[in-house]
Amino acid sequence: MAKSLFDDLRSLQQGVIIHHWDTDGLVSAALLRNYFRANFPQIKVDLFMPTITNYYLTDDQYDYLQAQGYEFVITCDLNFPSDTVQGLAKRWPGQVYFFDHHHHPAPHEQVHYYNAMHPACASHIAERLGLPYDLLPVIAMVGDREETIQQDKVYYPHVQAMLAESGLTFSQLLEVRRLIDSNYIVDDYNGIIETIQLLQDDPLAVFSDTRLRSNVEKINEALISLVAVPPIKLSDQVWYWEIETHFNILSHITRALSRQHPEVVVFTRQLKNNQYTCYIRKRQAAFDARQIIAYAQELGLNSGGKEEVAGIIIPTDRLAEVFPKIQQHLLQLTHGH
Repeated sequence: MAKSLFDDLRSLQQGVIIHHWDTDGLVSAALLRNYFRANFPQIKVDLFMPTITNYYLTDDQYDYLQAQGYEFVITCDLNFPSDTVQGLAKRWPGQVYFFDHHHHPAPHEQVHYYNAMHPACASHIAERLGLPYDLLPVIAMVGDREETIQQDKVYYPHVQAMLAESGLTFSQLLEVRRLIDSNYIVDDYNGIIETIQLLQDDPLAVFSDTRLRSNVEKINEALISLVAVPPIKLSDQVWYWEIETHFNILSHITRALSRQHPEVVVFTRQLKNNQYTCYIRKRQAAFDARQIIAYAQELGLNSGGKEEVAGIIIPTDRLAEVFPKIQQHLLQLTHGH
């Protein structure tokens, strides 16, 4: 048997996967748990998730994780900032495994760091662990890249092979993403755990889950009204929307708006959990979101993403100070000033 990335954990008893709340995060967690179940059945692996929209851990969450007696930590698809990665490394030196596929500065030296440009975190994990591109990583790739995965000459053939094997259509894979993502949009933390279990045992079971379908119906009603709101055109290249809803819908609505307006950079903002979240997404526009990510980090903000999308967290007490700077820098980057 080939050596596993996790062979050094063989003598340990329990650990935890800290995962993102979207489709790729849930699939990554399911894939990892199945891997441990098959290769290290003696190790108990729990699940944990930060507060939805928080790409960091609070002091209470660090304390909770330590109180559980976990001997190792695996993070996936969260793109934690360096201070959070270092916080984990301080508490679990040499026993933190960081999996991601986003733009990220190199973290603490005592972290097992696996980050690479990939269609999804789950596909990156599958590749690292020598697993096949079966339904789980394919769901994640389509979930993260949507239609743009069809232009990927390296990874789209894996999607096509799985579609042929399973009898599913590409549209059905997009529907799977909507069903899975509905959990976090409606703040259903228990539903996220239940869905990970579904993905572990039978990914196709998400189609028949009545709770997920009910979620999607509610979300679709909200999306119809939100997409209809006209933008504030900051320039010919940058269009801005203020999103007002109780749903955790910012990422979802930003994707929808970007599909509807592929020629511009879509810039959105939502107040949720006493902080502002901004998303910046492009499809066809000549713009690299990693530049605005780097600028936001220079301002001391929690920011992450990749070439086509940036997420920025702004504390309410810093909004007046930094939001105009981010807006102006975005206009400069898109030549719209």
